[in-house]
Amino acid sequence: GSVVRLKVLAVQSDDLYKLVGAASGNFDADEIEVTANSPMGEALMKARVGETVKVDLPRGPKRFEILELR
Repeated sequence: GSVVRLKVLAVQSDDLYKLVGAASGNFDADEIEVTANSPMGEALMKARVGETVKVDLPRGPKRFEILELR
């Protein structure tokens, strides 16, 4: 249930991501849901504010800076 503000380093934009056990399918939420066992979820479980994480996504790897935990 943690909410994390991440900045995508390639485009310098940030979004809120919510770590969930199972995706609800609600795409109208203010946060992007990420399951704990997904590549993004696994990277976030170990990360701390100020760190940069690399996540291997289906469209290729992306780097994110962790800006805030809520």
